[in-house]
Amino acid sequence: MKVLLVEDEVAHCDKYVKCTENLPYSVELSVANGLRKAIKFAESGDFEIILLDLELNESDGDGIAFLQWLKTAKLKQRPFIIVITNNRSKVTHNIVRNLGADYIFMKMKPDYSPRLVFDFALNCLKSQPQEEKEQNDSLENAVAREVEKIGFTHDVIGTTYLIHAILTVLYAGKPKISMDRDVYPVIAKKFKKTDWSVSRAIRTAIVRTWRMTDIDTLVENYTTNIDFDLGYPTNKQMVLTIAEKIKRVSGGAA
Repeated sequence: MKVLLVEDEVAHCDKYVKCTENLPYSVELSVANGLRKAIKFAESGDFEIILLDLELNESDGDGIAFLQWLKTAKLKQRPFIIVITNNRSKVTHNIVRNLGADYIFMKMKPDYSPRLVFDFALNCLKSQPQEEKEQNDSLENAVAREVEKIGFTHDVIGTTYLIHAILTVLYAGKPKISMDRDVYPVIAKKFKKTDWSVSRAIRTAIVRTWRMTDIDTLVENYTTNIDFDLGYPTNKQMVLTIAEKIKRVSGGAA
């Protein structure tokens, strides 16, 4: 296992480092004691597991900021995120889950230990077939590349929603898709937003892209399904066009 520990408490980090010396399996552990260092590590390494403390009191940021960065980061593989925290707030827990955290360990529990966390992480990795994991990562990367070629940028949340909308269509595999019934509610639930705000954000991203991208790039990468009254694609036209293109490239497999 290749693991990144994001933790600012030195004594806690030492416990994890010492634990790796006595495990019956191999763990390659890197330690980051701040937000910027954690991002630098994550960008340069193929970490399977990230152990994330939320309240980095001596740092330049916190665990939530790291999760926000991670949502749009272009990593080779998506790491399994385990939050380790003393924070009991259910509101905070819901926030980190919506930002992509896979599991939360409470430090104050009597049975909590680095060994317990490492064992849990290893079992989680074993439970997900590597081929399936690679396929999911590959599909998301393919969608991201297609929207980037058109001119969409990740500094607007609508681009993130658009990518998830396309993935939702691909995973659904239905011949007919309703944005209102099949797409917006899925994304709204994932990001704790309303259906309307998701729809509006995607529309804003499309309008912004059509205004800022040069015509040659648009013609080269998006030549069909435009609402001629608007001068740019509707949300549904954009989502279905890219989904169909991804299906053709992948031979129809989603």
